[in-house]
Amino acid sequence: MVWMNQRAGANLKLKELLAGLPSELKRMIGSRELVRNTLGCSSSFVFYVQGLKCYLKIAPYNDLEPLAYEVKVLEWLQGRLPVPKVHYYEKLGDKEFLLMSEIEGRDCTQKEYLANPKDMVRCLAEGLRQIHSIDISGCPLDQTLSFKLQKARLNVERGLVDEDDFEDENRGLKAAELYAKLLEGIPGTEDLVFTHGDYCLPNIILKGSKVSGFIDLGRAGVADRYQDIALAIRSLRHNLGSDDWTGPFLQIYGIEDADQSKIDFYILLDEFS
Repeated sequence: MVWMNQRAGANLKLKELLAGLPSELKRMIGSRELVRNTLGCSSSFVFYVQGLKCYLKIAPYNDLEPLAYEVKVLEWLQGRLPVPKVHYYEKLGDKEFLLMSEIEGRDCTQKEYLANPKDMVRCLAEGLRQIHSIDISGCPLDQTLSFKLQKARLNVERGLVDEDDFEDENRGLKAAELYAKLLEGIPGTEDLVFTHGDYCLPNIILKGSKVSGFIDLGRAGVADRYQDIALAIRSLRHNLGSDDWTGPFLQIYGIEDADQSKIDFYILLDEFS
C-alpha cells in the first residue's frame, strides 16, 4: 500500500492514519496506491484505491453521524438505486473504516458538465425524481425533521458547528443565534419521501448524458423532499454562479410552484450538519 498525495508535501498524520488500518483491510488493499480525494467538505479522509476500483473512507467516530449509518443506507439501497457496494466496514478505536466500490463516471462539477448546464441540470432533476420515487414503506432510515433538529441542537451544544463556513448571509452569527433563527421557521408539514440528504453536484455521478449513480449517502433516509430540492438549488447557484437554472431544474423535477420558505429552511438547517 502506497499513499500518493495529490498535493505537494508529506503529511505525517495521514501516514500514521494509514499505518493504523485494520489488518484485514490492509490485506485487501495490498500494495495498491491510494490517491487522496480532497473534493467535498466532509471530515472524513477519502482515498481512491487504484487497481481495485474502490474508495476508502476513514472518519473519526461521531455518534451523531457514524459511518456505520452510511453502511446501513448503502446495504438497504442495493437493488433500489445505483450506489456503491460495501466491501468492508469496521470501527476500530475512535475511527471507522469503509471500503466501497466505485461508481463509474464523473461528478457534476466536472468542466464538461458545467460547460453544458442544460443537460447537467436535466440529469440532476431526473436523478432526484429517481431517488424520491423509492417506496419508503418499511424503510428503517429516519431523517425526519424531529431527528434533524435534535442533531442540529446537539452539534451546537457540542461546539461542532463550523461558524466560518456559514453562507454569506449568516456570516458573523454564532451557532446558537442561528439555531434560534432556524426554530422560528420550522415548516408545519413534511412531504416525506426517500431523500439523498446531501443532494449536491459532487455527489451525483454521470456517465455520458445519464446518471450512473449516487455517492456520499451518510445522511440519506426518509425526510421532506425539500431537503434535497433545497441543497440542489444551492449547489447549482454555487457551481453555476447564478439562480438562472433553478427554474429549469424545478420544472424538470415536476414542481410548478415551489415552497420558497421550505427551500430557505432546509438550506439554513444544513448549516448545522
